[in-house]
Amino acid sequence: MLIPNPDQLQAIAKLRHGDLAEIPFAVVLHALSIGERSVVLEIERKPMKKDIVLEKGVPVDCRSNLWHETLGRFMVSRGLLSEDDFQRCTNKSISLGLPFGETMILEGLITASELYKILQQNLAKKLLDGFTWRSGTFKVHAEAPKVSSPLKVRTPQLVVTGISKFALDEEVNAAVGPLVGKRLLVHPAPPYTLKEIYLTDQQRQLTRLLAGGKRIDELAAETTIPFDQIMRLLYSLAILGIVVPEEWLPAEALLTAAAGELEEPEAPAAAAPPAAADPARRQDEVLEAYLKHRKQDAFELLGLEESATLEAIRERFLELSRRFAPWSFETAELAGLREKAEDLFVAGGMAFGELCDVERRNALIQRRANLRAQREKTPDADRFAIKSDLLDSERQFKKGKALMNAGRYREALVQLQFAYDCDPQNSIYRTELAYCKFLELPTAEAASSLTELKETTRIDPKFGLAVYYAGEIHRETGELDEAEEHLQRAIKMMAPDRRPIEALKALQAQRSKKRSFLGR
Repeated sequence: MLIPNPDQLQAIAKLRHGDLAEIPFAVVLHALSIGERSVVLEIERKPMKKDIVLEKGVPVDCRSNLWHETLGRFMVSRGLLSEDDFQRCTNKSISLGLPFGETMILEGLITASELYKILQQNLAKKLLDGFTWRSGTFKVHAEAPKVSSPLKVRTPQLVVTGISKFALDEEVNAAVGPLVGKRLLVHPAPPYTLKEIYLTDQQRQLTRLLAGGKRIDELAAETTIPFDQIMRLLYSLAILGIVVPEEWLPAEALLTAAAGELEEPEAPAAAAPPAAADPARRQDEVLEAYLKHRKQDAFELLGLEESATLEAIRERFLELSRRFAPWSFETAELAGLREKAEDLFVAGGMAFGELCDVERRNALIQRRANLRAQREKTPDADRFAIKSDLLDSERQFKKGKALMNAGRYREALVQLQFAYDCDPQNSIYRTELAYCKFLELPTAEAASSLTELKETTRIDPKFGLAVYYAGEIHRETGELDEAEEHLQRAIKMMAPDRRPIEALKALQAQRSKKRSFLGR
């Protein structure tokens, strides 16, 4: 089931378990999203496991057993945090009982605004992994835990990005194949609007053409977009119910589509309010409070002691209300913070109501006392110990690379395959695995290794190592013209790395030797 119709989506949203080989991750995620389910979506492909928490269909958290997906390791891998700073912040986070992100802010390594963006990127990366899983199982748990993180990832953007980058060509062709020859158009009342998705100018050109209805061959003829990109965009938008075959729409919907009522018209621009003073500082203030507020109780949110008087509670609530009044975020510089300010404003009101109610306040004080007593019973050794059974793809990769350098290719493949399975978005893992397969079985694996390297450069066009290895495979298999083309590209992409330069010299020597042999 690659592109489900609305009835099938409703049925999928009610499933408690299933097979990802039969119902792709993108379809499961979309079905739960439009069903506005508040659940935990567990996906598993042993030994990897992820628990994705959805609130009213929106992914807000993803917990996995993968070491590289933790915030600290994610930042180290992106060059955003040094290994020394990572170790120092980890130790301090444990000793103070603070989240890792808050510890980095205390250490002055990062601002609240930067932390929020990195947390969003980390969550998106963890979710995007699901689009690389061709097998595995999923389970839906109705009891969703309380999530302290305020993060959210938009499902339509996630689906478009995941399919555009990670869907296999055969999957895309199998899904879109049945639509060939049919008139496709943008649904006049889709589950999501096109405004909710970031599209390139080329992709928007495609959706504008679809507004009037087009066949796939007509889209290919009337645009300069590569055909594989057309197919990937159509696949993702079809899954989302934004692009549909004409036959799926009732007559009245076709009239609406023909009238061009596909997107709400832009409202006239209102006069801009006066600019805010120091918007960067204001942004940090809002985001720092926003990142914490869901894990704070009423006393913590308002910054009060349990003995606070009603007057003190009132004063702190009014102070918070003034700081995060949504109507104070109307300037262009702060407009993006308005939704977060609204959440903080509402949270402050709920905290005020809880602390002004004697019964609810006393119940909260008792819960806090119980938590303190529980912490006091926990030995320091257990409280501050690092307990982790996370799968460490980085360690496995290093072992595999060392074995590969030693010429022990068969043993290396086991380690490299494990690393790649854990982190399929890692271009280095995929590239080294593909080249190691060729080194182990040059004749049998040459074609498939080249395919894998080509796919790597499609996903990551600036990754020169894959181009270099492709050149080496072509050179070793005697395809010297193809080898030279790849190595010339690799020289530019990998500078100052001299490996492609040395390989090109070896190629020229091969050519000279071949000419000498033929000249005899």
